[in-house]
Amino acid sequence: MALRQRARVELRKLRADSGDDDESAVARGAGGDTRPVNVLPGPGTAPAQAGAKQRGAGWSTLRPLIAERRRAVVVLAITSLLSGVTESAILAILAETAAALVNRTSHVHASLGFLRLDASIGSLIIVALAFAVVRFILQVIAAVVPARMAAGLLTQLRSKAFAAFTSASWGMQSRDREGYLQEIMTNQSMQFLVGVMQATQLGIALLTFLVLVASALLFNVLAALLVLVMAAALFAGLRPLSSLSSRRARATSRASIEYASGVNATVRLAEETHVFGVAMAQRRRIGELIAAVRAPYFDVQLLSRLVPGIYQSSIYLLLVAALAGLYATSAGHVASLGAVLLLLVRAGTYGQQAQSAYQSVREALPYLDRVQQAQERYEASSADRVTLHHVRIPLNSVNTLAFEKVCFAYEQARPVLSDVDFEVAAGETIGVVGPSGAGKSTLVQILLGLRVPDSGHYLVNGVSADHFDREDWHKRVSYVPQEPRLLHATVADNIRFLRDNIGDDEVERAARLAGIHDDLMKWSNGYDTIVGPRADAVSGGQQQRICLARALADQPEVLVLDEPTSALDPHSEKLIQESLAGLKRELTLFIVAHRMSTLDICERVMVIVDGRLQAFDTADALLRSNGYYRSASTLGVGAPGIPS
Repeated sequence: MALRQRARVELRKLRADSGDDDESAVARGAGGDTRPVNVLPGPGTAPAQAGAKQRGAGWSTLRPLIAERRRAVVVLAITSLLSGVTESAILAILAETAAALVNRTSHVHASLGFLRLDASIGSLIIVALAFAVVRFILQVIAAVVPARMAAGLLTQLRSKAFAAFTSASWGMQSRDREGYLQEIMTNQSMQFLVGVMQATQLGIALLTFLVLVASALLFNVLAALLVLVMAAALFAGLRPLSSLSSRRARATSRASIEYASGVNATVRLAEETHVFGVAMAQRRRIGELIAAVRAPYFDVQLLSRLVPGIYQSSIYLLLVAALAGLYATSAGHVASLGAVLLLLVRAGTYGQQAQSAYQSVREALPYLDRVQQAQERYEASSADRVTLHHVRIPLNSVNTLAFEKVCFAYEQARPVLSDVDFEVAAGETIGVVGPSGAGKSTLVQILLGLRVPDSGHYLVNGVSADHFDREDWHKRVSYVPQEPRLLHATVADNIRFLRDNIGDDEVERAARLAGIHDDLMKWSNGYDTIVGPRADAVSGGQQQRICLARALADQPEVLVLDEPTSALDPHSEKLIQESLAGLKRELTLFIVAHRMSTLDICERVMVIVDGRLQAFDTADALLRSNGYYRSASTLGVGAPGIPS
C-alpha cells in the first residue's frame, strides 16, 4: 500500500507541468549525501534559482557544441547556399520550358526579373540536367557531413559523460538512482543528439528558404515580400506552441528517468519478485511509470507534427489567396508567374522544414539540460576531490593509519561519526564491531578514501590521506565489500578486475590465498569460467572468495573487509580465516564483522556504538570491560544476551 501511494505521489509530480527539473528540487545537508526516496539527484541547493537558470541553458550550451565543428558547419552553409541557387535555377528553367512547350514554341524568350532568358528548349534541358547533377552531389555532401557530425558527437558525449562519472567522488556516485547513468548515456543522450542535428537542419533549411525567396524577389518583388512577411509572422505566431512542446518534452525527460530507474530496480529484485509472488504488483508499478511517460510524450509527438503542418498549410493558403488576388485584378499577365509560384511553393516547404527543425530543437533542449547537468555535477565533484591539493606526494608504504577527532554526517542534524580517535600500526589486524547503523560502513568508506571527514583528520604516516598520489593509494589499499559484485566475465578477469599489470601468476596466487583455487580446478573451464550477474550459478561463498582474491591480487598493504565471511559455510570461513591468518604482519587488516568468530585472528577490536568509538582494545580486555562486546560474544556462541 505504501509503495502504491508513493508511486501515485510521484506520478502527480510528473504530471505537474511546471517546467522545472526534479533534479533541482533536492536540498542536501552539509554531508552532501542525502538520498531522498524517488527524487532524482540534483546539482545544487537552490532549487528555484537553478530551475530558472536551466530553462535557458540549452541554447547557450548548444552553440559551443556546434561551434566546435566550425569546418563542418561552414561546409554545410556553403552546400545549402549552392543547393538553393541550383534549385532556384532548375525551377525557373522548368517553369519557362513547360510554358514554351504548352505554347508549342522551340525557343524560350522570357524575362525573369532582371534576367533575360533566350535559348532553345534543348539547350535549357541540358542546363537543367547539369544543375540537377550538381544539386545531387551537393545533397550527398549535405547528408554525409551531418551524419559524420552525429556519430562523432554521440561518441564524444557518451565518453565525456562516463569519464566524468568515473572521475566523480564516491559521495556523488552513491547518490545516483538505479539506471540514472544508463538513461543519461542512452535515451537522454540520443534525444540531445537529435537536438544538435536538428539545429544543423534548421540552418540548412533557413539558408535554402532565404535563397529561394531571394530568387523569387528577382522575378516578382511584391509576391516574394508578401510570402516572406507572412512566413515570419507565422513563425512568431507559432512560438507559444513550440514553448508548450518544450515544457512537455521536459516532463517526458523527467518521466523517462523515473521509468528507467524503476525497470532497473525490478531487474535487480527479480528473484525476490518470484519468491514473494508480487509479479502483478511489479507490473502495476511499472505500468504506472509507463503511463506517466505516455501523456507528455503524446503531447510532444502531437505538437511536433501539428505545428509544422499548420505552418505549411498557412503558406499554401497564402499562395492560393495571392492567385485569387491576381485573378480578381486581371493581373494574369505578370511575367514568369509560374516560376515565381514554383519558387514560393518550394520556399514554403523549406520554411516548414525550418519550423519543424526549430520545434525539434526546442523539444531536445530539456534532454540537453539534463545531460549537461549530470556531467557538470560529476565534473564538479571530481574537481573538488582532485584539486583539494594541487601537489600529490608519493605513498611508498603505509606505516600508520590514524583518525583524529573525525566527524561525518550525511545530514547536519544527524551525525554518523563523532570525534573518532584511533591509531593503527602497519601489520596489525583490527576488528570493527557494533550494531547496525552505528557508523561502521561510513568508517570503512573514510578508511578507503571514498569520503572525506567533515571535520577532524584522517592521517596516513602522519599526513592527511588526501595529500597522497591516487595511483599509489589504489595500489596499496584494497577492499572486499559485504555484497560480492562480479563482472560478466571469466573468473580470471574478475580477479584481475581491469588491472593489466596483474598477470596469471598473481591471479592464481590470490585465488589460493582466498581459498577458491581448489574449487576452480573442479570446474570444466577453470579460471576461464564465465561468472557474474545472470551467469551460471555460482554460490554466494564462491563469489565472496573471488572478490577476496580480487582484493589480494595486487598485493596491497591495507585490506579492509566488510563482513567477509557472512555468506560462507563453516568450511569456507575456516579456509579464509587461515588465509588471513597467513597474511598477518604482511598486511594491515580491518575486518568489519557481526559474526564474532571472524574476529578470532584480530589483535584489537573497535567497538562503534551510535557513531562513537566506545572502546578499542584486545578481545580479552573488551570481554571484561565492554558490555556490547560481551553481549555480542555471548550471542555469538548461542547464549542469551542484551547489548548495552
